[in-house]
Amino acid sequence: MNPVILLLGVMAASPIAVALYRRPQRGLLLLALLAPLHGLLAIIPNGQSLAGWKEGLILLTLLCTFVSPNRQRAVRPSMPWWPAAVAWVLMGSVSALILSGLGGLVSIKITYFYALIPVVLWRAPFTRTDRDHLVTILMGMGIFTAAIGLLQQIVGPAYLVELGYSYTEQIRITGSLLRSFSTFTGPFAFALFVSMSLIIGISVSLADPKRLRNTIFLAATPIMIAGMGVSIVRASYIALAVGLFYLAIYRYRSLLVLFAGIAAAVPVALLLAPASVVKPLFSSYSLSERGSGWSSTISSLFVHPLGQGLGATGSAAAKAAETAHPMLNTMTIKAATTLGLIPYQPDNYYIKVLVELGPVGMWIFALLLISAALTALRSSRVLPGQDGAFALGVSASIIAAACASVFATYFEIFPLDLYFWLLIGTVGCALSQHHSARATAEVQESRSAPWPSAQAEAEYRPTLAKS
Repeated sequence: MNPVILLLGVMAASPIAVALYRRPQRGLLLLALLAPLHGLLAIIPNGQSLAGWKEGLILLTLLCTFVSPNRQRAVRPSMPWWPAAVAWVLMGSVSALILSGLGGLVSIKITYFYALIPVVLWRAPFTRTDRDHLVTILMGMGIFTAAIGLLQQIVGPAYLVELGYSYTEQIRITGSLLRSFSTFTGPFAFALFVSMSLIIGISVSLADPKRLRNTIFLAATPIMIAGMGVSIVRASYIALAVGLFYLAIYRYRSLLVLFAGIAAAVPVALLLAPASVVKPLFSSYSLSERGSGWSSTISSLFVHPLGQGLGATGSAAAKAAETAHPMLNTMTIKAATTLGLIPYQPDNYYIKVLVELGPVGMWIFALLLISAALTALRSSRVLPGQDGAFALGVSASIIAAACASVFATYFEIFPLDLYFWLLIGTVGCALSQHHSARATAEVQESRSAPWPSAQAEAEYRPTLAKS
């Protein structure tokens, strides 16, 4: 690395380290803010040398939780899903080491590294103010990245290549349409992030629509939907529809009117839209291609009932193949898979888990999702105000992610995996602090209640009847 860049990095990191020492929670908020901008490293000179910034920030934040002066004054988060999470991490880690030896550490890092975030929150839980800042970050970055996605449609792919983006990495064309990727590494990360931002943002905004931040967000939702739309990621459309329908069922009945309006408007829009736009949206080629791959994968379970081990497929396998074959950087994933240079990429997270960990691992992962979603839903019924709306939005986003995982390896796409752990941990902070505040209030109320007077006590004292 250039010594000048290294020196500038140290100078920039010093005030950040001081801020994290005082309040480690700032590290997670900074992570949530910068994660959607990770894709910009592709156009920054020597930017790829900074790709480990997110892991470094998490480790620094975790370290600060052990030395911060505020570390002893916290109510620990409620995390009922932790046994499933620990079992999933342990099973995957053991299988990765059996499959690849020490090389399996790469697979463990790719799959489970962000599970450290709940550990950070356990030691330095988010306060109500931190949770409000997190919601503001999700809303703001959702609007910003969607606007950038629309801007990419205006400038076109040629200008993006001039900026430094590559056709083999970020730029993808479907039919004659550029698939916007905004500030992310690809269209899937962009579209699914915006759908998550919409689900959580709408849940919080509808709970208090008069607040200026929420009003601005609701007004910007058409921009976000349009930005997500030009990514041509159908998994994000499904995720958004499922998430909003979930919100409509449990709290916001007015969203059902929105669904009715969309149902009426979509056929008209499809009739008026040019064929170059409609054809990529309804192309069945990618789905049939995935289906044939899924069928052969399910057949392989009879040969490997306990799975082939973490890192047998997905991003970890692609990373290992890239290390062995440096020329893969000049090829698309589809081309490399066709040539047999990297293992099969399932584009379905459940199939990926089945291949790597078998039915037992799939059951544990499903248990993690279900317990996290139910915990957030239960919290939404207990927590007041914005915290309750936030918890409901998180529950809806988990259900949406579960549906999107049928068509994408959702939980290994950065920063979606990061936000999953951050959001479920944040809900646990809100729930435990609510119970703690309620218990404290009850104790104070009982202590401040007036003691009965001697006369009143005598009136209620039982007496023996005279014979």
